[in-house]
Amino acid sequence: MEQILAELPNYIQQTLDFIFATPVLRVFLILFAMFLSQKVIDYVSDKYFERAYNSQAKKNRIKISKKRFDTLSKALRQVASVIIWIIGLVAILSVLGVNIAALLAGAGVAGIAFGIAGKDIIMDLYVGLMALLEDQYRVGDVITVDQDHSGTVEEITLRTVKLRDIDGNVHIIPHSLARAIINKTYGYSNVNIELGVDYKTDIEKVKTVINDTGLAMSEDEDWKSSFIKPIQYQTMLRFDESQMTVRASGKVKPGKQWSVASEFRVRIKEAFDKNKIEIPFPQRVVRQINEDAASSVQKSPKKK
Repeated sequence: MEQILAELPNYIQQTLDFIFATPVLRVFLILFAMFLSQKVIDYVSDKYFERAYNSQAKKNRIKISKKRFDTLSKALRQVASVIIWIIGLVAILSVLGVNIAALLAGAGVAGIAFGIAGKDIIMDLYVGLMALLEDQYRVGDVITVDQDHSGTVEEITLRTVKLRDIDGNVHIIPHSLARAIINKTYGYSNVNIELGVDYKTDIEKVKTVINDTGLAMSEDEDWKSSFIKPIQYQTMLRFDESQMTVRASGKVKPGKQWSVASEFRVRIKEAFDKNKIEIPFPQRVVRQINEDAASSVQKSPKKK
């Protein structure tokens, strides 16, 4: 037994020498280390940003939104993943006997060629980094890009932004093509609703009904958490062909404007019906002139 224990360190050393002397096993260990490093960084990143958000939430001083933390966390994990893969590939090439110095020298020349040919990719990375640093949009925001692409931000990488539109289609847009961005859920959202009423309607009554309906909805237990300011009468917008058009407006939490507007339209229709306020349909008055009568009037002699 004592002899076995005495020889155990030598056996372990020989085993380790055998493992690390075999290129395939060394490559496997490098890949395992890369995988483990990525998992550790993902876990630490998520925990760090989660604790940072919870810390400011406990102090009731939320300066950075949860969407912002989620976006930064994903970006950090992506950058870390690129660094891990670069280091891992260099280590694997070294194990396989590739001359790293000569490879790096060749990479310098290739880098110049890539810089010329891949200027769009470099621009994507630069614009993507600026979008993250300037907090232009976050995961979960609803944005419109160049009026052609609109949807909810599902993922932001350093090169692209991924949107999911209302039909479920995915739009993958390079950052360099996102010249003009409309963020519909940044900070707060407005609800603007146009309502048509009959010309015979008392405008003061319309104001009262709209204000009462908006206030009641903002105090409803199911909807009060969505509101910042209740929907109220704003202005007489215009005189149309068959109706007077007024505008009601309110302020809600980001992304709540569509559901709040839909519910308010249902409630205001019921309130208008209850208060005998008519929502007119398009109508037109047509005057018909009898040609025979018109001609006889023209030919009749003038009285002296």
